Amino acid sequence: MKVLKLIIIVALSICSSTFLFSQPVVRGDSVQVILSRLARIQSDAAAYIPETKRYYLLLTPEEIPENVLESIQHAFYYDVSAFCKYYGWKYLLDWRVLASKAARETYWGTSYLSNRTFNYFGILSTGKPWACSTFKYCQTYTKNDPEPAPFVIFPNFEGSLWMFIHTIYSNHYLERLPDKGNKVKASIQHERETGVHYWQFPRKGNFFADQLMGNTYAAEEIIHTWSEHPINNLCVNCNRATDKIWVERVQTIAKSAKE
Repeated sequence: MKVLKLIIIVALSICSSTFLFSQPVVRGDSVQVILSRLARIQSDAAAYIPETKRYYLLLTPEEIPENVLESIQHAFYYDVSAFCKYYGWKYLLDWRVLASKAARETYWGTSYLSNRTFNYFGILSTGKPWACSTFKYCQTYTKNDPEPAPFVIFPNFEGSLWMFIHTIYSNHYLERLPDKGNKVKASIQHERETGVHYWQFPRKGNFFADQLMGNTYAAEEIIHTWSEHPINNLCVNCNRATDKIWVERVQTIAKSAKE
């Protein structure tokens, strides 16, 4: 009798999972919606973080059913694409590079770190004094990477995205751009002095500009700046070839997502 009951429970669980994740993801669904559904269906698949009231994935990439992964990918696109496209435009960046880096660092927004700290780009406080002194992102969360490392805590995805742009537009990365980053250098310096976006009015001084001029840096150009750089602390196992693959994945998701 107990065996039969267990079989029924498992069968119902499978049916529920199939139903929930066979439904198309629509704009408005988020990764958190998908993870909360998953936690209700399978308690050892996703867990809750009391500090942020968010969920994170417990499954490894190999354990995620294909339909669940597709739902997560589309939800991630809806979560971050507008921010990435806007900031890509403002800072002359291919938006897909921003989205793909966040997707890779957090496995489509499902990691514990991203949902505990809103740190979507693996940004360490080490070597970035401006993150605290100028932009006031001073709180950190220590996590093994593989040794204990202080990751910056952000209030939201947008804050994390902004600081990632400041990271990849640091001088040692800009030197690798074809124009040495001349189109963006002054605006980054302006922001590090004022603590506000270059197009916003600072408490002291004047507007920098309404919009930067020039062509957008291509995905390959931006990837070239940080990937395989000797002092890169973003993703030690990444390289240009695999970074490009993740850009292509984001492009595929963008094409299939329903606007």
